[in-house]
Amino acid sequence: MSETAANEQLPEFAGFRENARAGYVAFPHCRTCGRFHWYPMPLCPHCRGRDIEWRRVAGTAEIFSFTRVMHPFDPSRVGALPYIVALVTFPDAPGVRLITNIIGEGLDALRIGQTVVPRFTSDEYGRPMVVFRPT
Repeated sequence: MSETAANEQLPEFAGFRENARAGYVAFPHCRTCGRFHWYPMPLCPHCRGRDIEWRRVAGTAEIFSFTRVMHPFDPSRVGALPYIVALVTFPDAPGVRLITNIIGEGLDALRIGQTVVPRFTSDEYGRPMVVFRPT
């Protein structure tokens, strides 16, 4: 399960969910210092400012790290094995690293630094999810 789905019920993720439903990737951005951050929080972790907005980014990301999951840690994932969990970065949101799933073709050839693009979907409960696929 991606970070997006796991955090669906937490109110601090409302901006992420709303943008994902609309087909956009967005992250908290501090208007005081001009920096992005991830995990959403009421104060900027860089300057402690309170003027936080959700700012949309292009969504194109780069694989920072990844792993191929071969063991079903959750019984609901038995049929989905193997699957890829990755940490991705965004050129237009410096400092943000998002945990997500990589889906699609060519997963055996994934590499660090590879470009991935968002795919907006929903989980089995209809909650919005953002996953990524190789370009």
